[in-house]
Amino acid sequence: MIDASIGGTPAATEAEMLNFFESIHLDKNKFAAVMVEPSYVKWAADYLHARKQKLVTVISYPLGAMTTVAKVFQAEQAFADGADEIDIAMDLSAFRSGDYQQVLDDLRTVRRTAGDRVVKAIPYTALLTDQECIKAAGLILDAGIKFLKTNPGYGNVTTPHHIAVIKKHFKDDLKVMASGGVKTYEDAMAMIDQGADRVATSSVVAILDGSSKR
Repeated sequence: MIDASIGGTPAATEAEMLNFFESIHLDKNKFAAVMVEPSYVKWAADYLHARKQKLVTVISYPLGAMTTVAKVFQAEQAFADGADEIDIAMDLSAFRSGDYQQVLDDLRTVRRTAGDRVVKAIPYTALLTDQECIKAAGLILDAGIKFLKTNPGYGNVTTPHHIAVIKKHFKDDLKVMASGGVKTYEDAMAMIDQGADRVATSSVVAILDGSSKR
């Protein structure tokens, strides 16, 4: 399954987002979720839900550097505005400082806020060693989050190796979304071949076109 998001700019206009929604043909294509920034959740929710399409937004994006209280408020607001899922950036600074309890408490609190909704945690696998990826994934799972999103984009490229490392260690206990640098059908299939459960991409049209030619 694909999570679709508009790419190319961190400050898309309403017109650009509407053009993106139309370009991915929600009348015939259904995605796991379509991602918009938090300030646009309320604006996009009616449009997407009318087309029976789930909406996902991001929390403490992209570096996880907000306080836990701020993250909880942002999550509550996102759900109130109509988000169906959230992707939360792990506190990368705390993780790199070795403050694993802070990372765990932070993620666990937001997980509780989400109730039974899907939460994906982003550990920035592109910036971590294999062992750090495993450590971060373990903290995410210990926090009660069953879905890991590898990277937030912004030049942080996911490789099939990242997927393989996490899936080899955690198998089906932890779902993994490949995010960052997935541009073609071949990219997407390389991630899926290593066990990715979802793919996040702004190159939705290119990937669907590549699939239809096979």
